[in-house]
Amino acid sequence: RATAAAAALRSVAKRVEATPLPGGRQRWPLVKTLSPEDQQELKEGWYGSLIHIRYPAARTEPWWNGLRPTPSSSSSSATSIKETLNPNLDWAAIEKEYRETKITVIDDFFTQETLEELWRYSQEATCFRTVRNGFLGAFPADGNTHPAILATVRSLEKSLPNVMNGHPLGLWWLFKYTQVGNSGISIHADAAAVNFNIWLTPDDARKSGGGLDVYTELPPVEAGMMEINGEFPTAEAEEEFRSKLLKAGQVRHVDYKRNRAILFVSDLYHASQPFEFPDSDNQPRVNLTLLFGDRAAERRPSSQAKAPGANEDAGAKRPREDVDWDLFG
Repeated sequence: RATAAAAALRSVAKRVEATPLPGGRQRWPLVKTLSPEDQQELKEGWYGSLIHIRYPAARTEPWWNGLRPTPSSSSSSATSIKETLNPNLDWAAIEKEYRETKITVIDDFFTQETLEELWRYSQEATCFRTVRNGFLGAFPADGNTHPAILATVRSLEKSLPNVMNGHPLGLWWLFKYTQVGNSGISIHADAAAVNFNIWLTPDDARKSGGGLDVYTELPPVEAGMMEINGEFPTAEAEEEFRSKLLKAGQVRHVDYKRNRAILFVSDLYHASQPFEFPDSDNQPRVNLTLLFGDRAAERRPSSQAKAPGANEDAGAKRPREDVDWDLFG
């Protein structure tokens, strides 16, 4: 039944993907606007039902060590948190580089056990219920609550105290990309102070691209979420905004590599590099993102200069809420 359900969902997706918007941009329609035949096929694919299927508890149990409250607060009876981060990393050097450059690349970020478990989770968990242009998202509200993520947060707070101090975990997600999502995510900034972006897909699944471009230009501190993290109306508008960013500052190109983390100031503008992962059904490009802290609290009053073109009509973004999707979940 699972094979038949997956085939039904892919059948509908292929028909939707065959109808791009003007300019080549893909948008997912409202379910109610689909044909009766497509709506019936979604039902046959268990669309909207899989959130109730729990990830096997036996797989997550080891990762809960030290995270659950215990009756006794005695340190002698406390269980140690399972280590998720590579113990051989030089965290002091990582902190120093981040303070100096605001963008740091960390290779071999997770232990091999953690990496494989999160990759397996991204393949098997039924929490990918947020649908966007060419990719699926798993947010906490969708059911993305693997304890390895919380264990990673606790380890980061211990390993990078000067970076993490005053910046609690705010949001996290897993994104995986479909065949039509090979442009990745357009230029945007995230409303947080600290950003970790980690790639999970094996390197041999990648044919080209898939990295991240991080620009040195910051949006104005007073900019709202929809001003810095929305959708460009056209590809040309995005290219115009990119040109303005490059005239105002520089860009750091970071190549894709499995188990590579990029630590950077979260409201720096950034964008995916176009990519090709040929077997997107079985080995899609998957990234885990962790956001910490408040961008406004992190910024100094002196950094009030507006990003180039941030409020100009030619490059204005369209708020995601204005897009007619009910597949967000």
